[in-house]
Amino acid sequence: MKRLWLAAAALLLLSAPHAAAGAAKRLTLPNGMRVIVSPTWSTEVVAIELLLDVSALDEPSGKTGIRSLVQRLLLRGTKRQSGDSMARQLAAVGGVMDATVGLDYVELYALVPADGFETAMAVLGDAVRNPSFLPQETQSQTAVARQAARAAREDPFQETYLAFRAALYGDHPYAAPTFGTPRSLASISRQDITTFHARHYLPNSAVLAVCGGVGEVRATRAARKVFGGWIPQPPPSRPEPEPLPLAASVVAARELPVKQTHLILGFLAPAAGQQDYYAMQVIDSLLSGGASSRLPQRLREELGLVYHASSFYPTLYGRSHLVTYAATSPGNLSMVKAAAVRALARLTEQPVPADELGHAKRYLLGTYALSHQRMKDQAYALAWYELLGLGCDFAAHYEAGIEAVTASDVQRAAQAAFTRFALAVTVPRT
Repeated sequence: MKRLWLAAAALLLLSAPHAAAGAAKRLTLPNGMRVIVSPTWSTEVVAIELLLDVSALDEPSGKTGIRSLVQRLLLRGTKRQSGDSMARQLAAVGGVMDATVGLDYVELYALVPADGFETAMAVLGDAVRNPSFLPQETQSQTAVARQAARAAREDPFQETYLAFRAALYGDHPYAAPTFGTPRSLASISRQDITTFHARHYLPNSAVLAVCGGVGEVRATRAARKVFGGWIPQPPPSRPEPEPLPLAASVVAARELPVKQTHLILGFLAPAAGQQDYYAMQVIDSLLSGGASSRLPQRLREELGLVYHASSFYPTLYGRSHLVTYAATSPGNLSMVKAAAVRALARLTEQPVPADELGHAKRYLLGTYALSHQRMKDQAYALAWYELLGLGCDFAAHYEAGIEAVTASDVQRAAQAAFTRFALAVTVPRT
């Protein structure tokens, strides 16, 4: 397995820049599966990205983490071959494969030299369509997942972030730990897993993106061969509740054996593509887009209160969140909170100066471009934007959307979002 991870790292480093990529072509197979191909003739590396619309909202009550467990098991063997056989096939052509989950999707991807493309497609397709879910593998991977869930609860940032999401989202599925808890994972049976896979892993819920050194004809031919016989069915009905606005600001505190205090303070924010989505992206950049941005400049450089200060705003299908994060000494907690709140309040009270707004946009667009340099990143973006309903060509419109944001847009978006907040704090155990 170590050799596979080293190969993956090498493939990522060899990936060609986005500037060399051709125009993406989109088609839909008869079974409803969407296929997007973006050739890049300057590279011999190919990224194969498969995203499925299997959301946190689809997990049964009390079975949090079932998506993550299914994803682990996809790599552990199919009805045709063992996990070791899959790994050997990929290694023979210099390829690797992995699986993970997000709040709104499950992901399976492969990286491979172009001459091994068909092999990687066949292995990936077999994994997602025909998993064996052998009893011994299910038991083993459940134990590994439970241990990983326990370890995550010992990470101060992860614990603080989970506490924040629980406080902000309440009963909404976005509040639950994506990878489950030891208790929820222990409740998941093999029958639960096979039933969940059969109900939710469907071609008409899938987007396949191929980026790199293969052309449209070759890529679509392989997609039809591997996935064309995948039988569609109506996806299960999914409740899509909106998170309830907070009735009042809420605070959640945790103790861990840590030396620093970790603080996350944030608000509900627009979903992808909603009004103020671009403005909120710019606000995130104003807050922590580089060393001279508002949070690190004020909290660290001017006041000397924190070891680290940043913000983030994830792109989600449902209501997202914009948060500020800080790591500080225990005695500074109240001052850091006050300074963070003040930094946010300034955005609601005063228009952003033109030079600062321009810098925040340039930083945001620069980091956005850098984040799409690798074949893996490009393939993921194509599939993710298509799955979101924004279209696989969304990246081409992103710059114009950011450039159009004005100071009044920023102030209006801040006033709409920055009302009642959720605050999560992890403090040293005494």
